[in-house]
Amino acid sequence: MTLLEFILTWFEHVVVFDFEYRQQEGNNPEPVCVSCKDLKTGKSWKQWLLNRKPEFPYPLKETLFICHNAVAEVSCMLELGWGQPDHIWDTMIQEKKLYNGLYNDGYSLLASCKRYQIKTITTELKDKWRETIINNYPKYTKKEAAGIIDYNESDVIENEKLFVAQLKVYESRSSNFKQIISQATFHGRSMGVCAKIERNGIPINLKLHNELKDNFEEVKKLEIEEINSICDIYKDEKFNHNKFEALLKREEIYNNWPKTKTGKAATDDRTLYRWQEVNEKIKLYRNAKFIINSKKLRGVCIGKDGRSRASLNMFGQITGRTNVSTKLNPFGAPRRMRNLIGTNRKHLLVYADWKSQEAVIQAALSKDPEMISAVVSGDPYIYTAIQVGAAPEGSTKISRPKIREIYKQSFLAIAYGQTPIGLQGKLGCSLSEASFIHNQLETLFDKYFKWNRGIIAQGSLKGYLESVFGWRYYLTSRGKINPRRLANWPLQTQGSEILRRAIIDLDNAGFEISMPVHDAVLIHLKRKGCAAKIRQIKKIMSEAANKVISWKIPVDIKIIRDQYRQDKDNQKLWDKLYEKILKVKRRCTNIGHL
Repeated sequence: MTLLEFILTWFEHVVVFDFEYRQQEGNNPEPVCVSCKDLKTGKSWKQWLLNRKPEFPYPLKETLFICHNAVAEVSCMLELGWGQPDHIWDTMIQEKKLYNGLYNDGYSLLASCKRYQIKTITTELKDKWRETIINNYPKYTKKEAAGIIDYNESDVIENEKLFVAQLKVYESRSSNFKQIISQATFHGRSMGVCAKIERNGIPINLKLHNELKDNFEEVKKLEIEEINSICDIYKDEKFNHNKFEALLKREEIYNNWPKTKTGKAATDDRTLYRWQEVNEKIKLYRNAKFIINSKKLRGVCIGKDGRSRASLNMFGQITGRTNVSTKLNPFGAPRRMRNLIGTNRKHLLVYADWKSQEAVIQAALSKDPEMISAVVSGDPYIYTAIQVGAAPEGSTKISRPKIREIYKQSFLAIAYGQTPIGLQGKLGCSLSEASFIHNQLETLFDKYFKWNRGIIAQGSLKGYLESVFGWRYYLTSRGKINPRRLANWPLQTQGSEILRRAIIDLDNAGFEISMPVHDAVLIHLKRKGCAAKIRQIKKIMSEAANKVISWKIPVDIKIIRDQYRQDKDNQKLWDKLYEKILKVKRRCTNIGHL
């Protein structure tokens, strides 16, 4: 029996489907038409959807739904009131699983079909129809409507061929058909839940948002004045690269700072993000740059209902983690932009995050007894400091905050393959001090490091790394393989699988998820009866970790009753930004009185 035959006997219906729709920034989709084909019967079903909401002919629980980018298709199903499928084979995600790390030509339907020599419409024709759908909505001529339906149906035909081609590849790799289907539908279901999360959106404090938006240009000028008084990197309100390099030299971080091909100090956001924990002035500059370089307010994308929506881009990173937009999502932007998140008197926002998730994953996977003891202690970072003699017995997070932070940063960095030189930059200390701490941790957690090196060696022999649920990353011969990336991959990837398991289980329990955030979940909750619901959230998330790594991870809860508030340092950055808003408003009020 082939894998296709197995699937056809397993499910009541096996349906390839695709929507055409328009979606404006911050809003939910507006479906135009849908085409479906049941691979068991060979029958097709297509509908024009403008001003119509026909009943969906396929049962959600007994059907395997096949689509390319399930977030888009399930979003349309939800908009039409058809519900959310239980079983999804997302050919885009499956294509990434099959070739993650091997190709640089993307995973669109056309790019994916090309890998199998499947004949498709041209890119130009596809672009033409997408432009017609978006630009002419909702008034299409009869000829345009007929063309849109034909174009929609062509996507279904192409995706059917892609699905069959993918099955043959999976079949050549494994005879465990149940596992293939289980892993595929797990990842497909997580994409369906992402569609619902994007539909929910993130509640925003519109008063704060509008105050910042309405006074944005004047606030930008004040940001330049402030950051220049601290860093001296702007000249005539324009960024000056020579002044920036002078800042790096004054802060004694220029030599270790990443350089471009031309030898200049890099100024991209990734570099600034990495160095903001090392140097306070770099952190201040990154936050200021986000405001100064923007033509309009970024960090949120407000829809008609006042909620912020943007793609979660699940599986957007090689580890399978989300890769959200820095421009459109408050959890991609600098942290102070999260203060725009807020709710009303009838609701709470619950920020639930796994406590020391990375440390627990390290202990669970490596089974290093010292790392297990560190995790069981309840605070692996202060435990580490005590064990190496950097803090006395009985020390706590409160009694030794600086020492704990040093060993927290070191614990996390070294576990991801950070060298003493890299750790020096992370801690802002001398190379000899960084080398000493590096050696302390390698000695204490020697079994973890042996395990990690073994995983890398094994992956190098097989040619790929793989998560417990089958997400792969291929190690190719193109270019030099970054050992830090390989050391990091198993931990980040299992963390992303835990997150997917959690959002599926939370969604099954009926929770309104606003955002999945690497090692946390933001949930919008009614205040009435919230205590029992919060206990349920903690239990579900802890059990989700247990399902992936066979270890429950405790969950910390932060309750947001009105406006999102952060840790002391990041809250201070927001407060300074809000002071500028008030200053501009006062200035405008005074002018109005003249």
